[in-house]
Amino acid sequence: MDTFDPEQALRDVVTAFRRRSERWENALNDTDQRDFVDQVAVVCGWAPASTSPTLLAALNDPSGPYDLASPQIELLPEATRQAELLSSAIATLDGAEALDGAEADHERRVAAAMTVIGSLPRHHNITSESSWGAACREMWERVEQILAAQPVQVRQRVFDALVVPGQDRDGLSMFIRVLLSGGGLNGAVWLDRLGGQAWLGFGRWSTSLVSFTRESLQAEHLAGRSHPAALATWRRTRIERAYSLMGEYDLAMWPLVNVGEQWADRAVADIEAMPEGRRSGWQTLLAHCLLGADKARPTAAWQKSARVLLDAVGVDEFTERLDDWLPLVGLPRSLPLRMTTCCPGHVDDFPPRLADRHNVGVLWGLLWARAMCPPSEETLRSLGHIAERAARKVPGHGPSSPKLANVAVAVLVDTDHPAALAQLARLASRLTYKSTLRIVEKGLTKHAEALGIGREDVEEMALPGFGLPLADKLGDSSYEVEVRGVDAAVVWRNPDGKVVKAPPAQVRKDHGEELKELKATVADIGATLIGTRDRLEGLLRRDRAWTVEQWRERFLDHPLARTLARRLIWTVDGVACCWGSDALRTVDDTVFEPAGDATVRLWHPVDDPTTVLAWRDFLARHTITQPFKQAHREQYLLTDAERATGTYSNRFAAHIVRQHRLIALLSRRGWSHVRHRNDGASYQDPWLALPDWELRAVLHIAGIEDQGDDLMFDTMGTDQLVFLRGERTPVPLEEVPAVVLSEVMRDVDLFVAAAGVGNDPNWYDGGPQGRHRDYWSQNSFGDLSPPAQTRREVLAELIPRLAIADRCTFTDRFLEVRGDLHTYRIHCGSGNILIAPEDRYLCIIPDSAKAKQPEMYLPFEGDSRLGEIISKALLLAADKKIKDPVILRQLAR
Repeated sequence: MDTFDPEQALRDVVTAFRRRSERWENALNDTDQRDFVDQVAVVCGWAPASTSPTLLAALNDPSGPYDLASPQIELLPEATRQAELLSSAIATLDGAEALDGAEADHERRVAAAMTVIGSLPRHHNITSESSWGAACREMWERVEQILAAQPVQVRQRVFDALVVPGQDRDGLSMFIRVLLSGGGLNGAVWLDRLGGQAWLGFGRWSTSLVSFTRESLQAEHLAGRSHPAALATWRRTRIERAYSLMGEYDLAMWPLVNVGEQWADRAVADIEAMPEGRRSGWQTLLAHCLLGADKARPTAAWQKSARVLLDAVGVDEFTERLDDWLPLVGLPRSLPLRMTTCCPGHVDDFPPRLADRHNVGVLWGLLWARAMCPPSEETLRSLGHIAERAARKVPGHGPSSPKLANVAVAVLVDTDHPAALAQLARLASRLTYKSTLRIVEKGLTKHAEALGIGREDVEEMALPGFGLPLADKLGDSSYEVEVRGVDAAVVWRNPDGKVVKAPPAQVRKDHGEELKELKATVADIGATLIGTRDRLEGLLRRDRAWTVEQWRERFLDHPLARTLARRLIWTVDGVACCWGSDALRTVDDTVFEPAGDATVRLWHPVDDPTTVLAWRDFLARHTITQPFKQAHREQYLLTDAERATGTYSNRFAAHIVRQHRLIALLSRRGWSHVRHRNDGASYQDPWLALPDWELRAVLHIAGIEDQGDDLMFDTMGTDQLVFLRGERTPVPLEEVPAVVLSEVMRDVDLFVAAAGVGNDPNWYDGGPQGRHRDYWSQNSFGDLSPPAQTRREVLAELIPRLAIADRCTFTDRFLEVRGDLHTYRIHCGSGNILIAPEDRYLCIIPDSAKAKQPEMYLPFEGDSRLGEIISKALLLAADKKIKDPVILRQLAR
């Protein structure tokens, strides 16, 4: 190896920084000062031991050969100190092997190695052809030699100090390679650190650890030591980074599932607590579960082997254990993880609900093995929850695990049990992920064909009753499950019959399993109610009819469905009726008895507009809160402008909406959609299938502004609404059935209102560069849309019943509230607020409106803006009592 000329290298450094000083009028900035000190230190520190003191003395001699500028002279003491430290560190590392493995000598060498590594010039300096560049090359070469020659104890500690996930430094790959080259290193510390990471991938340097990580895991495993979290990281790395170095041996290490997920932790703990023979049988079964995980369904050979393994562990024990683990699948992680996002040093939290793909492979086999055993309602309920959680979107990642959602649904489809059908029916109205939803729909169609009935009939017949009315005793306490709107709650009573907030401690202690089952049932009732409510509302745009017998069995007298159906208006052979008090009644309260051969449909106000007000009075008279707007439902009738345009409507064009909110609403209302990106590609517009009418509604949209990082459009502009027959044939709006037109228009109105920036108080400044300020103002305080008009009418009926009624008045668009400090104008559409008389905007985010809503009759559920406006009115009527500092600052202006 050539020896660099330290004197010339030092002269190059001094000259370069003197020129910089002259350029900056005899000054150096902070970065130049640090660089000058570092470069002087490394040149003098790496110079031969006989030369270094001479160089430093000449550098500090005013009459010496180096012409230093005054800023450089001021930095000489620090440069000298660092050079001497570096020279001493190099001398320590170049010394003889540690005598008798002295611990103190090892510590000195480790400290010296870190000093030397920290002093090295950056790699980009090596490319220079100057004497300084030659010096840099030699320094790096000598570090390789010095580190490789250190005792294993020293290399181990230096290695452990360098390999820190999320951290990076120049030349780290080389340091790792050199330190490993001498062999003998232990990976225990590295594996412990690795266990807190999503996967091995922290930049180029981490690729140097792939083989070492695998060898360390195997060595620890063979030595009887376990690193479950590190093994989990290694397995995730194999999947996410597609490393080919991982083989079947790595998959077979214990634990066979990745810890960090609640179900997996429980499974590992249960199996490890078993006697050796039983534990071995479970381990073999878990290993088999992974074998077919790359297939959609198990093969006959896989099932044959699985049957032998199930018999070995015992079918009863298998089902009991697995049924205990399954409710935990999809819950937040028990072990938080970090992950590198784009490059070293940029780390983020691994989403706690994102599924571990290795564990999904194990679950694939466990679920199909469970399908080979007798089903239970508990298992089938868990499968429904697993499908729902796995299909739920994780921000920035999409669904948690489409594969897991699909296998859970596929097992439900293959299970011949009423509870399986009930779960499929529930999922049909709850899932929005298209791939999984298609499996659900195919499964329901399969069951319908087997029974010789329609798909909708299967869904309605599969609706579970949950044993309602559900009431019982646990210990000395009694409970009753109450359905409240579209939710369910447990009412507890003590031995004296007094209502208490929670079951007594003794009940929790003695009846833990029963309480757990009750809680799961109540959660299922709530989820099923919401799904049934949504399906019923969706029927308003369908041409769906029932016989009286079907209607009574599936809706009016069904233990669960009747809590919704008896609050809705139906037409029986054209006669509108609703359950009032204890019987079916017409709008004038006449008791109505349907004929046995009559046909029943859901009532829609478009078909019977003259009785709308009478039905609203009926609801108020009987204090009926409808599960969704029906009597108060907005009617969207064809306008003259739409008759003129013929095949398209511009009623909701030119609105600005947030794409992520729009997509959520489209999914909820059953529209098909894709995310639009600003990449020049052509994307399909949102559309709604209307199979009963052989039509398709299409809402044209176009991107406005993207998010920058991934080109996903953040804001979109709405355009024409059209109806098509087939793929492309436009249908004149006058030919679209009035109910269908009204319902589709209502959907689009919901989209532009709920997803529009005009109803978002955070956009009061007009968004980016204020470009949408006029639009926001117009939509926040402009004319009322049909839903807002309905809301104003309902508020006009409700406000007089409140204690603040004397402080409230209505204008055409606003609810005006007189406080002690100001008068406030709350827009009945957006809920946004102006302070009168100057109409100064008052920003109150709904969460900051802390006033409690009074318990009062509402004619329908589902309008959160209605409750928000009432809360704001109560808050502002007592504005002197407001304590929120953000609101107070605005009021004081």
